[in-house]
Amino acid sequence: MTKIAVPSLLRPLCNDAKELDVPGGTLESVLRAADEQCPGFYEKVVDTEENRVRPDLAIAIEGEVVTLYLHEPVAGDAHLAIVPALGGG
Repeated sequence: MTKIAVPSLLRPLCNDAKELDVPGGTLESVLRAADEQCPGFYEKVVDTEENRVRPDLAIAIEGEVVTLYLHEPVAGDAHLAIVPALGGG
C-alpha cells in the first residue's frame, strides 16, 4: 500500500487523518483511491480540466518532487507527500 501524508488543508475531508494507506500503480490511481476514502480529495489535488496536479501543489514520492502529470508510476510501498508549492521572486 502507498502511504499518503495528508496535508492539514485536506484533513477535514479525511476525518482529520494524517495518513492514508491506499493501493495504486500510478499517481492518478493513488489519488483516486484516496478520493474513495476521502470524497472530494481528488478534485482538491487535481485540475480535472488539465488532467494534472494543481499548479499550487507539489507532490513528492519518496522525497522526490514529481512532474505534474498523473501517469507518474508509484511503487506499491511508496510514501507520498502533498505540499503547497513554493513560489518566490
